[in-house]
Amino acid sequence: MICQHGFRGFLRFAVGPAALAWRRILRTGRVALASGVCLYSVAALAQAPQLVSVSPARGATGVAVNEPLVFTFDRDMNTSIPLVPSLPGIFVGNIEFDPPGVAFVDGVWSENKRVLTCTPSGDWPPNTSITWRLNPVGSLFPLTSATGTPLGMVSGQFTTGAGGGGGGNTPELVAVVPAIGAVGVPVTTTVTFVFDRPMKKTTPVAGAIQWQGNGLDPARFSYSWSADGQNLVADYDGDLPAMTMIAWRLNPPGAASRLESAEGVPLPSDTFNGMFTTGNTGGGGGGCDPDGIPDAWGGYNFGKSGAFVQTSTADPVPVAEEPFNFGAMVKSPQAGPVITAASVTLPGGAKKNLSAAPFGGFLFFSDTPASEAALDAAYPGGNYTLRFTPSGQAERVITMNLPAAWPPVPKVANYTEAQSVNPKQDFTLRWNAFTGASAQDYISLVVSSTNFSGSTVVFEAPDLCVPRELPVTATSIVIPANTLQPNQTYQATLTFARIGYFSTNAVPQMAGSAYVVRSTDFTLRTGAGTVTGVPARFIGYRRLPNGNPELTFTGTPAHPYTLQRATSLTARDWVNVGAVTTDATGRGVFEDAQPGKQPPLFYRALTN
Repeated sequence: MICQHGFRGFLRFAVGPAALAWRRILRTGRVALASGVCLYSVAALAQAPQLVSVSPARGATGVAVNEPLVFTFDRDMNTSIPLVPSLPGIFVGNIEFDPPGVAFVDGVWSENKRVLTCTPSGDWPPNTSITWRLNPVGSLFPLTSATGTPLGMVSGQFTTGAGGGGGGNTPELVAVVPAIGAVGVPVTTTVTFVFDRPMKKTTPVAGAIQWQGNGLDPARFSYSWSADGQNLVADYDGDLPAMTMIAWRLNPPGAASRLESAEGVPLPSDTFNGMFTTGNTGGGGGGCDPDGIPDAWGGYNFGKSGAFVQTSTADPVPVAEEPFNFGAMVKSPQAGPVITAASVTLPGGAKKNLSAAPFGGFLFFSDTPASEAALDAAYPGGNYTLRFTPSGQAERVITMNLPAAWPPVPKVANYTEAQSVNPKQDFTLRWNAFTGASAQDYISLVVSSTNFSGSTVVFEAPDLCVPRELPVTATSIVIPANTLQPNQTYQATLTFARIGYFSTNAVPQMAGSAYVVRSTDFTLRTGAGTVTGVPARFIGYRRLPNGNPELTFTGTPAHPYTLQRATSLTARDWVNVGAVTTDATGRGVFEDAQPGKQPPLFYRALTN
């Protein structure tokens, strides 16, 4: 049984004027995939594969920092399932490590399909006790035998040696700004490459980097190394070409010179490459941004959030999945420096390290206690200390206050009217008062049109580009005539935020915030509007006594979903096998009772 899960989103960082910056912070997106996919196999009842050996052995010490992790199984395995490391707070892969983010590994199967070799993309951290797990609980694409029987969760631990910070080991690129795939990059940006060890600063860099881009002249780049030899800055003479995709490649084949470590070990040839796209101007895109925040800025924040849903005139209820969250994140500015490490220390002294995502200077931590009371107990109000290290600069240490009191749960007062809006006339949306709000607190409303390709914002408040204000004392707002289209259903989120800290000048081109927020999702319908549900997300499965598979998923409350089945995840033709309408919490349960089905079976749930 393989279930494809959606990814829970994070609070976006705030990097602009306090009131408008919260538009980004308060989008507590529960980002899901376009459709959930679930694989059911009767073979799961067969004998599970066993791990018969692992190298380094469990409990090993002094392990070389570049030694691969090798697993040997007692039977043929399904080698078509990719090795997917976990990203804490985002998704659970089929291999994960503690401490989180210690390494990203590539997995290669032997020809006999019984040996899996996991090679770290960079060295393991030296002098560190590392715990590994295969098929942790809730894993995405769990490892299975060739017949489809899942491997049970197994774990082990080893401790690395001193390493050597170079010592003849192969150097690696660990970060780059602008991030790979970044868009709207200011044309004035310098490009910074960050390596995992000191590099030889006498190398003629111009011959070791290949640049491509319409109108780009590689000869106009000049290069400089940081004092420790780990940061290489590429500065373009004048502005980069606007609205252009710019690609780079380190140590390309046939290069006139090669980047190498201080000990003379070359960076792997033709391994590290990427691209970014420039904007119109030095501001990172040139268009109006509703919150007035430069897209090229970075940010740092943490806080608690409660996510609710309203489906009638009754009070909103917590969303079905992970309604309560504590999240912390730090994101590097596009122009650098790259943030290489971060942590947040709680009032009682407990320290939470943020995990690094690969390439891009983004670090995060997320925890989802089962209840609001548990969230408050684990993360009380008070002063927190956020620390992060910009590459080549001193560590930043910032004290930030997390409010102790939650804001009210937002509730739409005229919910019935909101389900039959006349799009040709102004519509006034009303809600309960944000009691106890201070001048620095915040209200946000976002209305989006959702389809399989994504979500498009059609109305938001506040919005600098209109301009449109939404004071914290507001209990209503007018959505102008012709903003919404006839016969449509829109997804909307109303958010109340209590702010404990906000700054735009503590760190250049970054802004920080600490918050406690409650948000409520609801629908806005025009005319007889058709309901466009959120993508389904499978959360459970079992085989019933009658032999039929039963699947459980979450989605839009009280909304119909079509269940489809195929015998391959990449099948072009999926067969409709049933329909389920979710309950008031957004939960749906489906039993495939059709006769004659043969495993393996893949399922997906499509919104109607």
